[in-house]
Amino acid sequence: MAKNNTDALLERIKKESDIFKKHVLFSVWITEKLKERGKNLPIIVGGSAVEIYASPFYVSGDIDYVFPNREEFEKVIFSSGVFKKQGKNYISDELGLFIELVDYRLGGSLSKVRKIKVEIDGKEYTINVIGIEDLIIDRLNACVHWKSESDCEMAKILIEGYEKEIDFEYLLKRAKEELLEDKLRELLKELKLEDKIR
Repeated sequence: MAKNNTDALLERIKKESDIFKKHVLFSVWITEKLKERGKNLPIIVGGSAVEIYASPFYVSGDIDYVFPNREEFEKVIFSSGVFKKQGKNYISDELGLFIELVDYRLGGSLSKVRKIKVEIDGKEYTINVIGIEDLIIDRLNACVHWKSESDCEMAKILIEGYEKEIDFEYLLKRAKEELLEDKLRELLKELKLEDKIR
């Protein structure tokens, strides 16, 4: 994406009223800008990843990324001229965006990261999103350790919606590692999918 195209994308983000589309457009913008610099690409995680997998049932207030180098990330985000740093977060009133760089490493497998294709003006771009299995584990962690009922429900929605795509062997392995096996088995039983894991 040439410089003028990325500038045009920022203008489009500014005018976009749909928050989900705004998040996707920004993710394309920052991915392309980091790619231009020959850098690793950001991975969408947390509530933002849930938003992508479970749209329109869930909308995130911010965009969460994992990226290995905060300094490089900041160079790109500040090159837009519309972001300011607030604590560890990046806010743009102009674009109506709140960005969080949550970690430098992914809580899960890089091999499970999904490349989601996005078409803008007839051209195809790719954004990277945490794998569905690792996202389910993330929600189960919040469900069990933070006693978050909404995250329990979201884990169920994700399992039900992506049943045919989930690597259940990997999901069970991760659940055991995170001490979430009992909760996973409970949710699978509720969904009548207990035969998916042994």
